Amino acid sequence: MNVDSTTIARVRLAMHEAIGDHLFDRKSNINLIDFGWKELKGQKLEDVLAIRFHVVEKRSLMQLETAGIRPLPPSIGPFPTDVLVGTYRLHRWRWSWWGGGWAPPANPAMARADPMRGGISISDEYHFAAGTLGGKVIDRATGAEMILSNWHVLVVEWGTQPGQPIYQPGRLDGGIRHDTVATLTRDAMSNNLDAAVARLTGSRRLSNDQLNLGPVTGVSRAQLGMEVVKSGRTTGITYGRVTGVEGTAATHYGYVDRIIRNVVTIDQRTPGEQVSAGGDSGSWWLDSATKQAIGLHFAGSDSPERGLALDMQSVLDALNVTIIPAP
Repeated sequence: MNVDSTTIARVRLAMHEAIGDHLFDRKSNINLIDFGWKELKGQKLEDVLAIRFHVVEKRSLMQLETAGIRPLPPSIGPFPTDVLVGTYRLHRWRWSWWGGGWAPPANPAMARADPMRGGISISDEYHFAAGTLGGKVIDRATGAEMILSNWHVLVVEWGTQPGQPIYQPGRLDGGIRHDTVATLTRDAMSNNLDAAVARLTGSRRLSNDQLNLGPVTGVSRAQLGMEVVKSGRTTGITYGRVTGVEGTAATHYGYVDRIIRNVVTIDQRTPGEQVSAGGDSGSWWLDSATKQAIGLHFAGSDSPERGLALDMQSVLDALNVTIIPAP
């Protein structure tokens, strides 16, 4: 479903009002505001476009009043409002005492790859963790080949400096210093985007492919209703459907809360279908029909099953890089 430019302009005005009035209210439990289809009893009303507030839990008017929270208005600008349930977490996977320790790679996405491609395990040097190598991009200024993934996969800590080694596979999947394939170059957190790039060292080649999906053919914008597919380190090939665009999320990065913009919301196509899981951060969501990249996966929810991605063109422009379409 294509939304015309006039409607998008109105959406952005309404979103600006919604974010300013509600997203920064800690008591409200709102963690994402986006624009998409209104829902009624779990069914999407594809003829009703709404400003959607994603909350940790829904509350009655009495509970809101008791907590000192203003009820949401029935509409903002020309758009009705809607409330959805969703608790979103970053999708890097790390070792923990309660989450299990290291185990040998269970599939090719977690193993050492040569040549490398999108959809495989990657991490920084210092954390026993793993995310997903999103894919290959080219520095617009220098022509250097780079890896594009998330800030919380390649950078991780607020004080990290450029030059940090990047391992493939990630440390959680057995990567060691010998597996350094790139060095951190820059990130887009100053643009409210959880994205970063690392310049290849030349030790291994990176192809413009996605594991088990094939070549990436270019870049396009997410549209409501678009069916998408990704290749991720943990869940492999999964599918989804775009249900929200133009989103802004309040996201936790350890002890730091950050506002993340240009969020695309991706839901299940059918009940019971898995969209993503921890370790899939950095995956590229592609338009299923064209294999053009539309989003950079960074977070998700298990109940309901839902993924969050960053608008790919916004990421590329913020990092000054380009995806070269495969022949």
